[in-house]
Amino acid sequence: MNNKIKKKITIILINGLGFNKKVWYFLKKKFSKKFKISTIELHSPKKKFKLNNELKKFIKKKSLYIPKNCILIGWSIGGLIATLLTLKNKKNVLLLITISSSPCFIKKKKWPGIEINQINEMKKKLLMNYKYSIKNFLELQKNSTNKIKINVLYKKIISQKKPNNLTIEFNTQILKKIDLRKKIKKIKIPIFRIYGNLDSIVPKKICKILDKKIKKNSFIFKKSNHAPFISDLKKCYKKIINFIKNNI
Repeated sequence: MNNKIKKKITIILINGLGFNKKVWYFLKKKFSKKFKISTIELHSPKKKFKLNNELKKFIKKKSLYIPKNCILIGWSIGGLIATLLTLKNKKNVLLLITISSSPCFIKKKKWPGIEINQINEMKKKLLMNYKYSIKNFLELQKNSTNKIKINVLYKKIISQKKPNNLTIEFNTQILKKIDLRKKIKKIKIPIFRIYGNLDSIVPKKICKILDKKIKKNSFIFKKSNHAPFISDLKKCYKKIINFIKNNI
C-alpha cells in the first residue's frame, strides 16, 4: 500500500453509546498520519420515533457522506451502524472493522450477549449521572502506561455537549432490537473484528461463532475489556494497520 493509495482512502470512525467523536482522539491522531479521517456521531432524534423508520432515515442520510475508497471502523453500537452503512454502500466501502461489537447484542438461544435489563441499567446510569458514567468506564481502561491519556480523553469527551434523553433512548433501542446476524453474511468485503477478553458487554464467545460463519479475521486482546482501542492503543492500531495493508 503506497502513499498515493493511502491519500485516497478515508477512514470513518463511529463511536459507542454515551460517547462522542472525542473518544477517538488518540487513535485518530495515529491514523491521520496516513489517511484522511472522518467521524460519524450516533443519531439524535428530534422527536418521538419509530425505531426502524428513524434508523433507515439516519442510515440513508449518513450514506450521502460515505465516499469511495473508505474504511468503516465502528466501536460497540458503532459497529452495528458501520455494518448497516456497509450494506447500504457496498461499492464505496473497502473494509469493515468492528471493535467490541456484535451483530446482535442481546443474549438469545445459542447466542451469547447481554440481558435487556443490563442495557436498561446502562441507560439509567447515563441519564442519571452522565459524567460519572463516562469517568467510571474510562477508569476501567486504565493501566500502568495510559493513565495520563485516560485523563486527557475524559476531559475531551465531557467538553462536548452530552447526549440528550432521546439520543440515549434511540440508541439503546438499537442495542435491544437490531439483529444483523443474517445480514452480515451478505457482506463480501473483508471484515476485521476486534474483541476484549474481559468484555462483559460483548462476550468473547461471539468471536468463535462468527469465525465459523464469516471469514476468520478476528483478534482478542487478552487484557482488554470493552475498549481495546483505549486500553491497548498501540497494539490495536498496529493490528488495524496490518489488516488494512494485507487487504488493500
